[in-house]
Parts: sequence; structure tokens; C-alpha cells
Amino acid sequence: MKIKKIFLFIGLFLLFLFNDLFYLIPLSILKIDYNSLSYNTESILSLVGSICTALIIFIIYRKYLKSKIIDYKANFKKYMDIGFKYWMIGLVSMFVSNILISLFSPVHEANNEALVQEMLKQAPFITFISAALVAPFLEEMLFRKSFGDIFKNKKIMVIASGILFGLLHVVFSMETLWDLLYVIPYGMLGYGFACSLEKTDNVYVPMTFHIIHNTILTLASIIMTFLTEIL
Repeated sequence: MKIKKIFLFIGLFLLFLFNDLFYLIPLSILKIDYNSLSYNTESILSLVGSICTALIIFIIYRKYLKSKIIDYKANFKKYMDIGFKYWMIGLVSMFVSNILISLFSPVHEANNEALVQEMLKQAPFITFISAALVAPFLEEMLFRKSFGDIFKNKKIMVIASGILFGLLHVVFSMETLWDLLYVIPYGMLGYGFACSLEKTDNVYVPMTFHIIHNTILTLASIIMTFLTEIL
């Protein structure tokens, strides 16, 4: 059973990394040059790829998700208290580590954050849907549920999940080794989400606060960009 869970996670992780194939293959069959498409069209196709991956994960874990939504509703207030507590722990740790990194290293912003900001400028609505709604579902199901199922020791799961979450948000956009420092703030946020799963055994709890977290950040970025342009 453990081997099956490991292979399931690896398969879903590869699907997550290469979800571009959901639209690149059809474009190739139709002989459409991806580079000739507009930025908005590229963003829509990328969102479609992510949604396809999310649907596959949903189908695989549909029985689990159905059972946990019942538990989530029955213990909503309790779970919100637990989720908020660990979100705050992760958020404060992320904030403090970001400040320390910007003060004592030559990098002052995570490249992943810079990429997201650029995407929000170019395609705010599509990026909002992707970052605030689709990404939290994908990441929580993959890096908390699927990855977490591999571990018998939940304490180790929490730490490993945080590290993997941090690496995911850094390694694919890093330009120098200094950028690896940002594994710490992202990892601390992931650690907070993993703790809420470990305490509640319900993936909807970290998913809820992941959605809240990303929604607040993306809306704030969109508003700041809008104000900057009009002032």
C-alpha cells in the first residue's frame, strides 16, 4: 500500500509539473504555434491545463473529499480556529524570514513572487482564478494529502511537506543560489498548512486558509497595480 501511495504521488506530481501537455499536444496536432498566441490566450490555456489536472485529482480522491466535507461541516468552528492559528504561525514566520533575507542577502524578492506580479499585470482576472482558487486545491491535495499519505509519522510529514512546498515555489524560478533562501519563508507557510492538516486530519482546513491567503495577496496586488497606474 505504501508503494502504491508513493507511485501515486510521483504520478500526480509529474502531472502537476507537466500540465502544459493538456494544451500543447492539441496545439501541436492542430499545427498552431504556441509562441504566436497572445499573453491572455496563453494564460487561459495554462489555466485550462491546471483545471484538467485538478479534475483528475478530484476524480481519484472523490470518496475522500466527499467524506471530509461532511466532517468539515460538522466541525467547522473548531477547524476554523485550528486553521487560523496555524495560518498565523506560518504567515508571521514567513513575514519575519522575508525581512531577514532582504536585509542580509543580495536578493530582496523571491523570483516566484516577481513572476506572479507580472502575470497579474498582464492577465489579472485569469491569474486571480489560477492563484486564488485552482492552485490552493492542487497544492493542498498534492503536497499535503497525496504526499502526506506516504508518511506514518505525521510530525515528519509536516516538516517534509513544508520543505517540499518551499522548494516548489523557488527552484523553478531561481536564478542564483541566493534564491534558495526563499525556501524558508515559503516553507514556513507550508509548514503552517501542514500542521493544520495534522491536527484536524481534514485537507479542507489548509485548503480554506490557502485560498484565503492567496485571495488576499492577489487582490491586494491587483488593487496596488491599479492605484499605481491611475496616480
